[in-house]
Amino acid sequence: MSTLKIDLGNQGKAISPMLYGIFFEDINRAADGGLYANLIANGSFDYPKDEHGNDMRLACWEKSGDARIRVLKTKPTNKVNPNYLRLESEYGGGVMNTGFGNDGFGIRVDEGFKIAFKARAMYDTVVSFRIFADGRSLAEGSVVIDKTSWTDYTVSLRTRARRQNARLEIILPVGGCIDIDCISMFPTNTFKRRRNGMRNDIARMIRDLKPRFMRFPGGCVVEGRSMETMYNWKKSIGPVHEREINNNRWQMDEYQPDGDNNQDYFQTLGLGFYEYFLFCEDIGAEPVPVMNCGMTCQWHEGLTVPVDELWPWIQDVLDLIEFANGNCTTEWGAKRAELGHPAPFNLKYIGIGNEQWGSVYFERYEKFYEVINEKHPEIMLITSAGWNSEGEDFDTAVSWMKQNKEKAFAVDEHFYKSPEWFLENVGRYNDYDRTMPKVFAGEYACHTARDIRERRNNWYAALCEAAFMTGMENNADHVWMACYAPLLAKAGFDQWRPDLIWFNNLDVYGTPSYYVQKEFSRHYGAELIGSSCEDKDIHVSATADEEKLYIKIVNTSSEKKYLTLDTPGTEIADAGAEVLVIQAEPDAENSFDKPDNVMPEATVICIESGGEIEVLPYSVMIITVR
Repeated sequence: MSTLKIDLGNQGKAISPMLYGIFFEDINRAADGGLYANLIANGSFDYPKDEHGNDMRLACWEKSGDARIRVLKTKPTNKVNPNYLRLESEYGGGVMNTGFGNDGFGIRVDEGFKIAFKARAMYDTVVSFRIFADGRSLAEGSVVIDKTSWTDYTVSLRTRARRQNARLEIILPVGGCIDIDCISMFPTNTFKRRRNGMRNDIARMIRDLKPRFMRFPGGCVVEGRSMETMYNWKKSIGPVHEREINNNRWQMDEYQPDGDNNQDYFQTLGLGFYEYFLFCEDIGAEPVPVMNCGMTCQWHEGLTVPVDELWPWIQDVLDLIEFANGNCTTEWGAKRAELGHPAPFNLKYIGIGNEQWGSVYFERYEKFYEVINEKHPEIMLITSAGWNSEGEDFDTAVSWMKQNKEKAFAVDEHFYKSPEWFLENVGRYNDYDRTMPKVFAGEYACHTARDIRERRNNWYAALCEAAFMTGMENNADHVWMACYAPLLAKAGFDQWRPDLIWFNNLDVYGTPSYYVQKEFSRHYGAELIGSSCEDKDIHVSATADEEKLYIKIVNTSSEKKYLTLDTPGTEIADAGAEVLVIQAEPDAENSFDKPDNVMPEATVICIESGGEIEVLPYSVMIITVR
């Protein structure tokens, strides 16, 4: 029997209130057709050419019946996205939207939807809308287009069945000709009922993680693969139909297992920076935007803006700070107010660059630091340690930070590693120099195999992550933030595994890693408590707030363990201590069919000094003592 030592006399060290958060990137169809609730793909007919140079203006649209369709741009609705569709028919033809990835969309019984669009016609023309699946119409609505100039119209529909891959068809039932553009369709029940909002079930799963922060919008998405496709936050605000559609760095098909079904993977930017800030507010998370530093993805083209030409990129950061925090009399603060949020968002953190490395990055970072620190010393800047957690590029980052400690609040470390690495590195941060910038573990996950397609979201991966997380908690005076990556993946469209939350058109489930992240986040105090166990298979951490003590015990072995609770100098006695246990066989996974296969189980036990604690094999145990 081993001893679990909880030293309540060794407390008082304040730890990060920000430790557990989320990282959102538009990979695996996470945004359009995922968290972002609009169900109509390419609703403005302005998709640019894809990675192979193919014309994508009619991507995700198919004509039906005798319809004739053309994409035009004469007298458009706006200059940013000038294309629109001319639909003509004599005998009831129409056009059908096949959804993002041509995968349709999900509907439920008695679910409401609102279709919005712009249209014009030379003569009064009836336009019908229907949601259908399996050859059956499951919702209908119609409107008369009665203006010769572009006019806004809406149609409400209510569905009569549950289907996984429904489609929307737009029909001219008695013939005619219309121009139509800026088509969207949202469920009535978006998260928090927001216009242009989020898919409710996915958003609720994210909210339930109780994230202290959200890092966005990426990731490699921030970098792009050309100067033109670098992420530009200013293009992601304002009227949705006037946001310029951007190529997605993840449109490439090198990671796609099921053929080239990412051909239509663009960023509509309907989910833009304003929506990101609102979502952070809605889930109680601090916004942590990542800004392009004048570099494209170094894994690919590795293009760089000359150092003496960086000012527009630096100005973008200054303008973002004003957009988020400025009062309504400033240029960008006024834009925020016009969008419906006169109060500031109180932005505190900004990442400069995503996963950049080497001297080519740090010479650019320093230019950003000089200006931003002078004008906004209150903003805490986050620099990058590159793509790996060790090796030459990581050593270069550490060397730079040793010489420039004052130039970053935190450094963003990324590690996608094997189970063995996570177990061997539980104590990674024990000896980190506390005078260095704080640590932001901005992307991490346990990879059970080298081949992406062989990696599993199984319990053993989550268990190894949990062990590592006890090490982060024990060093949470210096490890300031941490977030698993990627956050979301759509089944059949995943380019990267493992992922925290999986979804399809109707359903969503959390992986075993999701429940580890959730329970660690929800059982976390404000002060670190000294804890230890001599058993090498047992990993522990303890934190406390004014009312409760949280003890986390991770058993990575196949054996049941019995621990004697030692609380030197203090007596603990709680007959009603709350206990959560997550336990399963190492290869156990959750799925759409069995979403609750690996789940926390709650019970109440008696905890007392000198008493015995039974810890199941392959388990995470969280004890809350009053």
